[in-house]
Amino acid sequence: MKYLPILDELFSSDTIIFLLIGLVISFVIGLGLRSVKKIAIGMIASIIVYALCELISNIIATFLVAIIALFIGTVAIGCFIGFLIALIVVKIRGNI
Repeated sequence: MKYLPILDELFSSDTIIFLLIGLVISFVIGLGLRSVKKIAIGMIASIIVYALCELISNIIATFLVAIIALFIGTVAIGCFIGFLIALIVVKIRGNI
């Protein structure tokens, strides 16, 4: 994973904690939104933030910027997963 340092770090260290924090926060927010369209916008925004963090960590070699991008990117991955779970729950609740 030469070009995806955030995912590489996620699988090789304890940054999974930040992923779980993002997951829980976005799941609660997603359930509060109760709209598939708004949750989808949150998912898209999370992916964009993650992609920007990957891009920044590949381009900029400053250690502090890379660490900040790592944390924000990891939380963004968690937010995407949380919004995805919230989307599934909202769709199931709507069909019942």
